[in-house]
Formats: sequence, structure tokens, C-alpha cells
Amino acid sequence: MRNFAEDMVTIIKNKEAIYDTEQYDVVLMGLSTHNMLMGNFQGKMAVKYPIVEKVNDGTPYGDIRKLGKCITIYDNKPIISLMYICTYPSRKNDFIDYDGLRKCLETANKDFKGKKVMTTLLGSTKFDGNGDSSQCLKIIEETTKDLDLYVYDFEQITIKEETKRQNRYFAKIKEKVRGNKEQMEKIKQMMEEMRKRTFLPTDKYLNVKNKKDEEFNF
Repeated sequence: MRNFAEDMVTIIKNKEAIYDTEQYDVVLMGLSTHNMLMGNFQGKMAVKYPIVEKVNDGTPYGDIRKLGKCITIYDNKPIISLMYICTYPSRKNDFIDYDGLRKCLETANKDFKGKKVMTTLLGSTKFDGNGDSSQCLKIIEETTKDLDLYVYDFEQITIKEETKRQNRYFAKIKEKVRGNKEQMEKIKQMMEEMRKRTFLPTDKYLNVKNKKDEEFNF
């Protein structure tokens, strides 16, 4: 571990965070008060660690009193802290609560002092606040002096969009072997393995329609 006199925030660019979670003691997740897990990192964390969705769904939907509060899942490795830092997602406006972000990070700094911690650029994506990335990073740096913190800064798309991209890729392969049942079955297995490796949910999960899915249509 680095000396605490040094800058304890390391920025990791253009790398998906989900594949590195086992390397850390703690994972910090930025969430909406409306319990949505539609974002790339959020959704994949829910697939990789089902307890995330269970705990998040157990909180009151849309309750703004959650802003600035954390729920920490200790009976998991790594420890996962759900941080409620934003309100209902909007495509046009920022919906980050900067005070809520600061409060959550101050709590994390106290609770996880000295630990190796990972997170995304909290509050800056269209899934957890759509806030100004420079301001979000400044708050992160100011509030986490006692953490060995790694911030993953990468492009995030919806779970559905990534699934569609995979489907389009395999559709091209299917065209080349159409009529060959054995090859088609192998491709189906390849698709399932790809979903598992990339922590994407099943088609059954993706096809479930509810009010939140339809309104949060990015």
C-alpha cells in the first residue's frame, strides 16, 4: 500500500471496473433514490453479486431521505457500499446531489480507513447523477484522504444496449452457418458463455417490462 502522505486517489481510464472487483477490499456504488440498476457497472454488479439488487430493492422507492446515506453489505467479499447520491435519472439535466455525494464519501472514508477501495467516477454518469465530472472528482479527492482509492473512469452504456451489441455480433455469425443445427447450437452456447463472462443478465430478465424500465429508456 502507498504511503498515506501521497495522493491516495488513482484514476484508471478506459477499463471496465466489474472485472477487477476481487482485487479490492471495498467497492463503492453510486445509486439513485429510485433503486435503478440500469447502468453498466450497477447492472453488472447486481448480476455478479445478487445481494446488491436484493438490498437495494429493500429500500423505499423514490425516498429522498436516502440521499447522503449508505448501506454497506459486509457479508460479502469484497465489502459493497451502496451510496445514494442522486434522484430520478434525467437525460437532459444533472440529477446528482453533490451534498449527498460528499456525505456518502465522508462516511466511506471513516468506515473503510486504510482499505483498498474501488469505485467509478461517482456522480458523473447518466446513471448516477449526470454531474460535472471535474466537480465530482474534486469532491472524491477532498473526502477520501484515508482511503487507498482507485477510480475507474470509462464509458458506460445501458445493460440493454450492450446486450444488443452482443446480439448483433452473433447474428452475423449465425448468418454464415444458417441451416447447420450443430453449428447453431454451438453459437447459442457461445452467446450464453459471453453473457456470463461479461456479467450480463439473461434474456428473461431483460424482457421483463415495468414502469421503471420504460421511463428510463436511454
